[in-house]
Amino acid sequence: MIRLKPGVYYEDFKTVRNGKPGKPIVITGPRSAFVKGAGAPRVIEINHDYTVLRGFTVDGKVGAGNNKRSYRNKLIYVIGKTRGDGVTGLRILNMSVKNAGGECIRLRYQTRRNEIAYSQISNCGRYDFAFRDGGKNGEGIYIGTAPEQRGAHGAPDRSVDASDGNLVHHNVIDTKGNECVDIKEGSSRNIVEHNQCSGQKDKNSGGFDSRGNNNVFRYNTVSNVRGAGVRLGGDSDKDGLHNDVYGNTFRKVGVAVVRAERGPQGKVCGNTSQSSSEKKKGKVPLEPLAKC
Repeated sequence: MIRLKPGVYYEDFKTVRNGKPGKPIVITGPRSAFVKGAGAPRVIEINHDYTVLRGFTVDGKVGAGNNKRSYRNKLIYVIGKTRGDGVTGLRILNMSVKNAGGECIRLRYQTRRNEIAYSQISNCGRYDFAFRDGGKNGEGIYIGTAPEQRGAHGAPDRSVDASDGNLVHHNVIDTKGNECVDIKEGSSRNIVEHNQCSGQKDKNSGGFDSRGNNNVFRYNTVSNVRGAGVRLGGDSDKDGLHNDVYGNTFRKVGVAVVRAERGPQGKVCGNTSQSSSEKKKGKVPLEPLAKC
């Protein structure tokens, strides 16, 4: 176990070996332990299995200024380095992850059966959303890989990124950028539940987004987002299908409670809307507020 003491750590770090089931490598510390990076594009990079990050703060804001150079790009970046072998057994628990130029947390390249829970994630996407850098990158949690990015940025090959079976629960996510959780084409069976999501600013997306198939969004609260509460649908007519959206509460969403651009979808019902807009519901008719 590695224990961080209170203080500020201007260091980047990468994993160098796997932990074991039941005996993970644990990096822990209080919220007053701030890991701020040393200038690499990724403050923490996880390349190995069975790691636990617990309790401390990853803060990408550096210096007194407020410009692009004041923010690290990616804060926690998870990617396997061996062809066909992604990261599994990662747990990100009770963390504070904030102030990213791009996405705050990224799970990429066949990352499966990992957990992100009981954490606060905020102020993501500063480059594009605060300094108008021209894109829409700024997810709280980004799972998978967009088709046009497969094989890039350190991925071992160009295969479809099946980042499956990850669990995201009981987090407070206020991106002030883009989606609280964004799941890309090819990634399936991820469960997103019991989260509070707010601050999303892209009208063409949503608080949560699934471009993959068979993902579940349940028992979340989505509020003060510019896009939909949940957006569904991927690049092709085979992407973004059979997703479940139920038991969620929506407050002050900008576009629609659930906007589906592809179909069919799965269990989409039993949600509650409070002062939400229904200006655009998407190409596929759904009844997300009907009883299940």
